[in-house]
Amino acid sequence: MIDDNTSVGSKNWSVFKQTQVRYKRQVDAPDRLDDVDDFVDFGRADGRIQRIVVPKSEDFAFYKGPVYGVNEFPGFLYAPQALSELLQAELSFLAVSSFCERPHSTNIDKVPCKNWEIDDGQRCMWEEWKLEQMETYTEASQMTSKSSSRPKYRSFRKLSWATMGYHYDWNTRSYNEKAKSPMPKLLERIAEIFAATSLLVDGQDPCFTASASIVNFYTPKSMMGGHRDDLEHALDKPIVSISLGRPAVFLLGGNTKDDQPVVAILVRPGDVMMMGGASRLRYHGMARLLPTTGLPSVEKDRVPDWDLQLSAKSLGKEAELSQFEEDDRRALASFLEQHRININVRQVYSGT
Repeated sequence: MIDDNTSVGSKNWSVFKQTQVRYKRQVDAPDRLDDVDDFVDFGRADGRIQRIVVPKSEDFAFYKGPVYGVNEFPGFLYAPQALSELLQAELSFLAVSSFCERPHSTNIDKVPCKNWEIDDGQRCMWEEWKLEQMETYTEASQMTSKSSSRPKYRSFRKLSWATMGYHYDWNTRSYNEKAKSPMPKLLERIAEIFAATSLLVDGQDPCFTASASIVNFYTPKSMMGGHRDDLEHALDKPIVSISLGRPAVFLLGGNTKDDQPVVAILVRPGDVMMMGGASRLRYHGMARLLPTTGLPSVEKDRVPDWDLQLSAKSLGKEAELSQFEEDDRRALASFLEQHRININVRQVYSGT
């Protein structure tokens, strides 16, 4: 769950917590870049990074662009700039307009409506965001809007997470086989390709069933505390993590919060992470969002040629792109300037 509390806590911090506090957002300098040289940056040559050779498969689709790992973390794979800009835009639009809509579940759904309150779903809230970005959300339109009586806690700005497939229960920290919604076909296909890549590198059967996804929506005030994704039954299958929108500082640690090292990784939009093998149960989190400008340039030889990037064309019929209206495009660009979207996909049950 996303944590917006950045207050100073106990001095008896774990190694992971100490690292997170070191790199987190500073209230007086939210867009600071003074520590950028500390980051593992897969967009540049770095002695901590190694190029990974992916075994070829005739039976399973796998990612053919450059894949890297961190020397200390076998099983952790990284594909910088793996998704084309059009595919990033498509996933981002689906995240704000579809992935957070019923029958999927969100943090806002967990707050029960009162009798007088309007509950017309997230899509209507996205329409409100569009109006705001178009500067046509006038006082008159607010007065006549269907949503004028919606409480602030049900605002689109309060959206923190959404779950698809098997719904993760944040309170019980478990999955319920009876609580699920359909997995989007496009997301299934993308996850299968990167999961197969991870499994091939690990010398395992590259079969993977994308059966659950959690979409996190981060604001500049957000952070994600150190945690392990250890509640799935299929722990031999990797987690595939897609980054969209604002860059961020991702933290990767060991199998306990006191293991060293804990490395800070610069995550850019379009990057894809795979946590499998020996890194499947490592602690990880997010320290802060980064500004969209001022970061080091990506070196050309570190990223795939355009024909190797995953795109709508390479995904075939699963990737029928939405027909963006101009107001959708403008509102989405504004949203992504202010937010990071992280989509992670996993297999919950073995053999399914």
